[in-house]
Amino acid sequence: MLFLSTIIGCAFSNKTNMKAKKNNTIECGSVEGICKPGDRIKAGHDIAYNTTSKIKLKYYYDALCGWCYGFSEVMSKIEQDYGDKLDIEVISGGLFLGNRAGRINDVAPHIKNGAYKIVERRTGVKFGKVFLSDVFGEGKTILNSLLPTIALCIVREEFPEEELRFAKLLLKAVYFDGLNPIDLDGLAAYAVKIGCNKEVFLLKMKEDKYRQTVEKEFQLFRNSEYNGMPTLVIEQNGNQTLISNGYAKFEELKLILEPFFINC
Repeated sequence: MLFLSTIIGCAFSNKTNMKAKKNNTIECGSVEGICKPGDRIKAGHDIAYNTTSKIKLKYYYDALCGWCYGFSEVMSKIEQDYGDKLDIEVISGGLFLGNRAGRINDVAPHIKNGAYKIVERRTGVKFGKVFLSDVFGEGKTILNSLLPTIALCIVREEFPEEELRFAKLLLKAVYFDGLNPIDLDGLAAYAVKIGCNKEVFLLKMKEDKYRQTVEKEFQLFRNSEYNGMPTLVIEQNGNQTLISNGYAKFEELKLILEPFFINC
């Protein structure tokens, strides 16, 4: 059984098939890293291996998901080992939106209370001094998932092969470099690293069509049965198999992924 994690702002109640209570709070709980908005999901349940078509790996993620930040190295290893055998699709869940968005210590007080240390101990990732100095200082960072998700949408459109790389870069930008997620020029600076033209990128960030696109993407997560991030789902021949809901080590995921590629 893979771990189901509580997330630094990465588990919240939505419309799910697990009869979770409907509310707008972001839940971060136990030291064990268990996500508890509703019933626990059994990772790897009822797996039906079928290697007759190319496999898609859906990665439910958010640019402001602390556990996704800790999961970045795992995703790098998955891409390295299986990137030639599967298509990785990043789906942003919209973690901090509406009344869940706001100043970091108002909407995510658990970070200041030490939740980031749990992520560090479990995953080996480090939160940056610039980010932590704001958390324990003035707390000016505004957690709002909208603009980073639009940025990812633009990069996906221009450089689809760089989608996962930019998704991971956004996490590092916020949680290590201390980027304020509502800083358009800051987001543009990271998009330039992927190959985007800064002026064109900034113009696209203001276009309604991208906002509409990401709203549909957020809806995909809301309509899913999954209640937290990071979540990995294998899709093949119209069938979907849950691989993990919450943080898991690469070695654990490899045991589940390998059988999918036996005949590849």
